[in-house]
Amino acid sequence: MVRRIYLKRQMKKIEQSSLHAGRFSTWLRNIRNALAESGGMNVPCGECNACCRSSHFIHIKPEETSTLCRIPKELLFPAPLLPTGHMVLGYDEHGRCPMFIRNKCSIYKYRPATCRSFDCRVIAASGIAVKDNNLIAQHARCWKFSCITKGDRNLLSAVQAAASFLIKYPECIRDNFVPIDAIQLAVLAIKVYEVFLNSNVTTANPAQATLDSDIAKKVLKSYKIFEKRRHATIR
Repeated sequence: MVRRIYLKRQMKKIEQSSLHAGRFSTWLRNIRNALAESGGMNVPCGECNACCRSSHFIHIKPEETSTLCRIPKELLFPAPLLPTGHMVLGYDEHGRCPMFIRNKCSIYKYRPATCRSFDCRVIAASGIAVKDNNLIAQHARCWKFSCITKGDRNLLSAVQAAASFLIKYPECIRDNFVPIDAIQLAVLAIKVYEVFLNSNVTTANPAQATLDSDIAKKVLKSYKIFEKRRHATIR
């Protein structure tokens, strides 16, 4: 009961504030580099650690050996719909990451790439409506990007069109995994947004676009190119 009251107060404080997300074109370039290179993002979190205590599953790739060897095996389980070796770290009965101890990450230096590149601004960028009422969702609703130029606006429109397309037509990725989780889906939209630049899909209501096999092929190709770049960087 006490924890529930505390969370409600925290959420109310967040809802009353507006968070500056930065210039959209700059942020988009940085987040794509972070995702491709498994590097970190400079996120203006302040004292926020909502992502560590919002019942969030953490994907850990097989090549992240320095991370995997520092997490007790009983806390890991195979990632659904992903190849063998991909693991997921769950959360405790309070919604906290089990490696989040005494209000800080106990393996911060070796934290998963998912944590290093995590940025809840992806939700604001994608325009995805998050139904969850956890702290991450609350923060995501408050981020406000600066779209200084027409180029910024076109980029934002393309990312949101990509997200809408993926939500309505997940089959365009076919054998690849199109996540249901809002954050993972938003990240996927960031990876394939270029397909929707200067496209008639970026209309006022992109969700009404019909499934065009050519667009679906381009989305899949864009996804594979991004992943190829990521794997090349890891090597």
